[in-house]
Amino acid sequence: MDTGFKVDTRSATAEKGSAFIVSPANTTQDGERKKVKKKRGFAPVNQMVPITVTGVDTLSILDRLSIRTNMVDWALLLPNIGAEFDIRNTNWNRWAVGLNVKYNWQTSHTYNPGMVYNIFEVRLEGRQYWRARQISNRLPKHTHIWDKAISIRRSRVKHKSFTWYRGVYASYGKYSLLFGGDGHQGTAISGGVCYGFVRPMFAFENGNSIDLEFGGSAGVVYYKDKVYRHDAETDCYPLVAEKPGAILPMLNELRVGLVYRFGHVPVLAKYRYRRDVDVYYDMLKDSVLNAHVHYRDSATRYKETYESILRKFWSVYDSIAGADRSADRLRLQQFREERAKEQAVAAEDKKSKKAKKSKKADKEAQEPQDNKSADTPKERKEDESNE
Repeated sequence: MDTGFKVDTRSATAEKGSAFIVSPANTTQDGERKKVKKKRGFAPVNQMVPITVTGVDTLSILDRLSIRTNMVDWALLLPNIGAEFDIRNTNWNRWAVGLNVKYNWQTSHTYNPGMVYNIFEVRLEGRQYWRARQISNRLPKHTHIWDKAISIRRSRVKHKSFTWYRGVYASYGKYSLLFGGDGHQGTAISGGVCYGFVRPMFAFENGNSIDLEFGGSAGVVYYKDKVYRHDAETDCYPLVAEKPGAILPMLNELRVGLVYRFGHVPVLAKYRYRRDVDVYYDMLKDSVLNAHVHYRDSATRYKETYESILRKFWSVYDSIAGADRSADRLRLQQFREERAKEQAVAAEDKKSKKAKKSKKADKEAQEPQDNKSADTPKERKEDESNE
């Protein structure tokens, strides 16, 4: 009896993100430019520190993608891998879809073993991420019984670094289990709810991060079971019985997993609340408006202060200039009076000198006549003979 089948799994590649912080380029001693080192700059060095930024951030394809695995399944010898993708490209989006695959089927043997452990399951999940919120006047405590059952409001938020999730899942699987006399093989379709939380661990230098996930899933399963045994003599698995389909409640999964997030946005910076983002955005707009008003008022006050100082300056300057003009006029008047006195004294001196010269000339003109009238006849004869 065939107890297995093949599964074709394909990996999806995502376009590399473009959010980089470029460090300044250095130059060598020869003047050659060194290669620019690129770093992603969003994730904190300590991923355990809660991020309080609630601004709107547009997420790239890589920022929205993560892969995960469940360590409990690995402990049960079930290799598994999963991927999750955020529905919207904003950091206030809180919905994500995921796909998980478990595969342990038809391990290689040279004979048909007496113990069979084949399990395959593909599981589709839809999750809503949320964080506990502090009860306040704006966020009062829920009173309705249904609201209280799913309420995220707490009187005291204890774990600020936890990101909780709740959601639904649907899975399809095949199994073939044989641990004793009778084995069971069949198909199962399951659906239910999942619940858990994600705790950040650390971030890499390139911005990628690793988180630790705890959770569980429970629901109902519809299965069709076939009973078979291992015949050691013929080394085959003959069919013993075929049971009709049945529905049972079941615990589908316990998760202690690792989540690897691509991109440069860690889990603490995602899954924010739209109201908080809007409030923060309004606060930023108000801050910009207030800064503009403050700048305008500052410019007005600066202009008024400048004009007041200028008026005071010119008032003092004019008063000083007026006093200087009065002093200048007084000094000019004194200078003119002194010069007029000097000119008058000089004119008097000139007039007196001129009068003295005229008197001296008259005296000199009168002296020769007096000398001629005073000569003796003998002297007159001598003069005539000399002539």
